[in-house]
Amino acid sequence: MDKSKAGLSWIIGAGIVGADIGTSVFYSTGLLFPKVGYLAPAFIFIVCLLMWMFKRTYEEGIAMSPYNGGAYVMVLRTIGRRAAVLVGSLTILSYLATAAVSSLAGAHYITSLFSHQSGGGNIVMISFIPIVVFGLLNIRGIKEPAKIVTGIAGFHFALLIIMGLWSGAYLLTNDIEWSKMITMMPEDLSTAAILHGFAAAFLGITGFESAAQIVEELEEPMNETVRKLYKAVVILVSLTAPVISFMCLAVLTHQEVMDNRHFLLSGLALKLGGKFLLWVLVIDATFTLFAATNTAYVGFIGLATTMAKQGNLPQSLLQRLAHRFPSIQGYPFIALPFMFAAMFMTAFAYDKDSVLEEVYGMSFLGVMVSFALGVVLMRNKPLRRDTDKSVLSNSMLIIGDFKVPLIPLLSGIALASAQLLLVYFTEGEARGLLIEMLSLFLLLMAFYRWGVLEERLESRSDLRLGLGRFAKSTDLPEDLPKLVVCTGGTGARRLVNAAVRRAKKISGGQPIELIIFHAEENKDPEGFFFELLQRVVSQQIAPIYQDSDIVLTVKILPGSLIEGLLTLKNTTPFESLMLGVGRKKKNVEKIKENLEQELEVEVIPLFS
Repeated sequence: MDKSKAGLSWIIGAGIVGADIGTSVFYSTGLLFPKVGYLAPAFIFIVCLLMWMFKRTYEEGIAMSPYNGGAYVMVLRTIGRRAAVLVGSLTILSYLATAAVSSLAGAHYITSLFSHQSGGGNIVMISFIPIVVFGLLNIRGIKEPAKIVTGIAGFHFALLIIMGLWSGAYLLTNDIEWSKMITMMPEDLSTAAILHGFAAAFLGITGFESAAQIVEELEEPMNETVRKLYKAVVILVSLTAPVISFMCLAVLTHQEVMDNRHFLLSGLALKLGGKFLLWVLVIDATFTLFAATNTAYVGFIGLATTMAKQGNLPQSLLQRLAHRFPSIQGYPFIALPFMFAAMFMTAFAYDKDSVLEEVYGMSFLGVMVSFALGVVLMRNKPLRRDTDKSVLSNSMLIIGDFKVPLIPLLSGIALASAQLLLVYFTEGEARGLLIEMLSLFLLLMAFYRWGVLEERLESRSDLRLGLGRFAKSTDLPEDLPKLVVCTGGTGARRLVNAAVRRAKKISGGQPIELIIFHAEENKDPEGFFFELLQRVVSQQIAPIYQDSDIVLTVKILPGSLIEGLLTLKNTTPFESLMLGVGRKKKNVEKIKENLEQELEVEVIPLFS
């Protein structure tokens, strides 16, 4: 195998995810402390336990739907395009917020060592560095920057383990005021505060879904790679996040905790190892937060390529330059727009980073809830033949004919509860910003999808011809059994003729509707093939079968074959699909199997 084309190993995948989720130690305890005080480590520990459940949910979902796109693809394949576009917009917002929040936080950390450099302008300019650097690196492909990020994540977790052990030794050799953890709790600790703390603790697993965006780039066997990378991430976070949170609150005095609440890990480093360890910690924090920017790039690229292939984003985003510039193996028309959008968001929100963090949290949880919902719904659809059954939930709740896998269900309930609580407790400014940005993304996609693609289809009425008893009907029946035949660019007359004969045989002489379908893929903007197909059906096919009780429909949709057929199936359910394979019989079984798995209908090859 060519190593340059080999998939990403589980170590690299864990590095991509870990670079984002590993940053939580820098803010989670400080975020929770005003709400739940010295109980903060307990809340972080609870979320770490729940991560094992989320791990199983993502493994199950990816096994059933091994495509880039994460929650977007899960919702697309179970609920439909409109809901998928909403989830896709939410995911895009999540990744833009990831890039902005991470780069700004890294800039704040590095400038904390140089007080004269901590002005707003300097913060913004420094925050642009990781956005631009990783934007340019991802133009070359996601693999090389992923290796850099993996090295940074490895050093980060190693440093956390060392600091955890160092703190443990400090506790054993010094007098600690343990009573503070009981006597100095927040005076307003209430049920509401505890619920708010529970929701806020989930911000410590941001980035967990990123692996689902790069499934197609992972090393084979893919399911084993996913299992290993999530196992590595969950173990590392479970070993470090609660321990570091506890050590920060145990080692530091109450006054030191209050003074360093926004930089508790820096305060711990200074107390343990003086300025040397503080410098190491700050540099680590800077690079780890900057590395999380790359996670945003990787996740967005995986999502955007899938959405573009399915017609929900411009297909021009998929253009590559590797044939002219071999060093550019990535997607420049995806990475560069994301880079400029992230820079704009960073400049816009540099003095509103707390608001942007709340937007980030709400959007991230919304994406994970959508994925869990998609997994539950997907279990009620026929599974792919190559689905790894070992990762599927065995515990099921049966409600009539509906099967509910318990682990994804419990994951969805936990995530949805945190999401609703976070929305409830979040300031109105953050909720307003979330709604405004999400509405903007949806509006842009709507203008593109329905304003550009659908506009030209509206000018082309579907041809529906009634033959036999339907020849003189003014309103053709909609409830006839439907079969579809896919047509290409040549041989349409011969293929449609063969399809009509096969359809009559399948129906046993009963009335039937045959849909002659063509996926346009933006190659026929003027509609020449559409007009040609109409003439073939109306002038050459219809006269032959004028005495047969059959309805002939010509339907052309934009996008790829799979995308068009999925859209057709959602709007006009059909029972069987006929596919002309011509003389290319070698791959017919593979094509047939792929179509049957995607569409969940019988596929009938038509050989000529």
